[in-house]
Amino acid sequence: MRGAIATAAVCTLGILALPVQANEKPSEAYTKAMQDNGAALQSLRTNIKAIEAAGAYPDYAPVEKDIATLKASFATTLAFWQAKNVADAVKLAQAGAKATADVEAAMKDKDYRGLVAASTDLSETCTACHMAHRERLPDGTSEIK
Repeated sequence: MRGAIATAAVCTLGILALPVQANEKPSEAYTKAMQDNGAALQSLRTNIKAIEAAGAYPDYAPVEKDIATLKASFATTLAFWQAKNVADAVKLAQAGAKATADVEAAMKDKDYRGLVAASTDLSETCTACHMAHRERLPDGTSEIK
């Protein structure tokens, strides 16, 4: 009888501990990468609008700063998910890095349509990862699912 009670107690504690272990606060480096990524995406959107508004002679140079930030943040993001061995998040981080490379190629070619398409892919990749792996808390911070 004692064995059954002990087993039930251990199982109950294990079940109660699962939700505590399921979510975690992201590391400081990962949090900074996500904040930098968000700021760079916002800047990229603004710069793309400026390129469109410029008409025949747009300036693509401001996009370079966004690309540098995005490359660094996706490198951090990829390393974070590789260390956790989360296959779908690794693929999404790799897709984000590829979309960033596509943004860079479009910028160098002064290809407005390619720039819009690549930045859209980038935003969709970020959204997919956030939907799958981020939980927004009531205080506005996030945890990793």
